[in-house]
Amino acid sequence: MVPFGDVSPAELSRARWALEVATRRPVVVLPRQPVPREAGAETDQAVDFLDALILAPPPDTFRILGLTSAPLMAEGEPVIGYSRIGERALVYSTHLLPRYATEAVRRGQARRIIVHELGHTYGALHCDQSCVMRDAESGHGLDELPLHYCPEHRAMAEEALKEGPLHPNALVRLGAERMRLGAWTEAIAAYRQALRHSPWDYKARTAMGVALMARGELTAAEEAFITASRSAPRAAQPYYARAVLYAAGVAPHRAPVFLEAAVGRDDDPRRAHRAAGILYQELLEDEAQAARHFQAHVSAGGRDPDVIARLVYLIQPTTLTFNEPETIIARWSPELGLEVAYLPPRTAAAAPAP
Repeated sequence: MVPFGDVSPAELSRARWALEVATRRPVVVLPRQPVPREAGAETDQAVDFLDALILAPPPDTFRILGLTSAPLMAEGEPVIGYSRIGERALVYSTHLLPRYATEAVRRGQARRIIVHELGHTYGALHCDQSCVMRDAESGHGLDELPLHYCPEHRAMAEEALKEGPLHPNALVRLGAERMRLGAWTEAIAAYRQALRHSPWDYKARTAMGVALMARGELTAAEEAFITASRSAPRAAQPYYARAVLYAAGVAPHRAPVFLEAAVGRDDDPRRAHRAAGILYQELLEDEAQAARHFQAHVSAGGRDPDVIARLVYLIQPTTLTFNEPETIIARWSPELGLEVAYLPPRTAAAAPAP
């Protein structure tokens, strides 16, 4: 646990108690840190708290809580607590909590906030059941949250509590944390430790290969991707990774083979064609193949705005017909950018397919 800025001993004590109760583990309070930056309407400084927390603890830390009395902003909005799905760090602020309350009420609020944010770290999203994972919009709404998880989220919490910080699944999540921060060496170490326990985990091995590639160890990265494919021949991820590796300059002529193999293995055609189109456009500079995959994304029901904009740019001007009677006429020009017109249903039904 880490206090940020001016936190009273009473608030620190409540938070420590709530964290110990929720995680069933002893809590160590680390040295106080300064508030990362001042909150403002355009800031997302809750992310800065989480990044600072992730870098603070020893490797065997189960979860780490940041506590502050400063305003907390996330996505331009004031919040009480914040955490990322599947990561170890959570933060909450006392700034929006009611100023006048009994000690029992304050302890209940601290516990609800912490249990809620811990739920996100266990992988839980917001919930509409009788569950602490319901979204509380204000400090006063906290008192209406139950202190328990619903059955689905209770199972997620119990699984995480049982696994602990050195379980292979926890180590894979630790590797993902390090990857997000660009700490490639630390990410590789976490993945290697996980693979010692679960050598056939193709996702962990592929992720380790990506970290190796980012660190410039291209031969080792290729070996990791090949081994991952052997562990799971029908998995798409190792093939996508090899396509990126080859397209980035190692062997561009080999990239399309692995990219098409990845698309054929991906169980989500919209995601597959989006990824393939972007790789063809940005790394392989093959606009015809990029347009083919973007059109396939649309034909499969995809509506990704970025894909549509890229497709319009590649085959300007064009009429894109989706599902009858849904037709969009789009035109790209350097002066005006992307222009989109939606045909009314009766006209759209008569519009010819491209």
